[in-house]
Amino acid sequence: MSARVLIGSLLGGLGFAAFPAVAQDAPAPAADPSFFLWTDTSLTLLAYGKGFAVDPDEQSTFTLEHAHESRIGDFFMFIDFTDFHGQPATESTWYGEFGPRLSFGKLLDKDLSRTLFRHSLFEIKDVLLAMQYERGEDPDLAEAALVGLGLNLDVREAGPLGGLGKFNYVQLNIYGRAELIEGARHGFHDAQVTLAASYPFRIGKATFLADGYFDWVAGLGSEDWSYHLNPQISWDAGASIWNTPGKFFIGVEVDLWWNKYQIVNSPFFDTNQNAVSFMLKYHL
Repeated sequence: MSARVLIGSLLGGLGFAAFPAVAQDAPAPAADPSFFLWTDTSLTLLAYGKGFAVDPDEQSTFTLEHAHESRIGDFFMFIDFTDFHGQPATESTWYGEFGPRLSFGKLLDKDLSRTLFRHSLFEIKDVLLAMQYERGEDPDLAEAALVGLGLNLDVREAGPLGGLGKFNYVQLNIYGRAELIEGARHGFHDAQVTLAASYPFRIGKATFLADGYFDWVAGLGSEDWSYHLNPQISWDAGASIWNTPGKFFIGVEVDLWWNKYQIVNSPFFDTNQNAVSFMLKYHL
């Protein structure tokens, strides 16, 4: 059985109907389209953050992010370089995540759009094989591999809450999680749910962006549960000042984390984080 037929069978078993991706009267695609449909690379400075748990209370982070969509799926990665305030110059660290996803819709050339029930708020637009690798400076303390199902979602024009307008993206990934750190039980013994979304809005003539994600680690394996919520609210300063929308943003990031690093919170060791950082972000 070919890989294409096998993937189609799996999707059929999940209840996703296969429809042609392009209507008959749609224009024919370009003869040789680029492999990359779009790419974006950005630099972010989170300055003078305060309220962090486990790590020192005050810190600043410089982040390199890259995302792209291609003819076979999409990819997102970031690397954080963090400096702990009030510590020796050597007290800094780095952490990164690398997340390729393969699109079944693109690989099969099928439209996998589906609404689960009549009044659902979101519509499934695509189904993907989602993968992620996490690594900190010390792999004995932070390293994991994740594999699972990814869903690209879209807000319907009218749901139970009414029309919400157009999101830039809504992505839901459900992973099996394997801890690779020293002392952990190896293998995919845990589960993680990740939701990432981006929503533009306007106040008067100013343009703003609300985006962020949450990670929920279920705690089924040798590590405990953890919930990390990381929203950002930013003003598109480039659009207002230099008439270059989507380039330079000024805002704040809120970093909420319960059982940070999957360390159980207790009266003796607070691992519940409530941190806020000033944010500057530039898209290259």
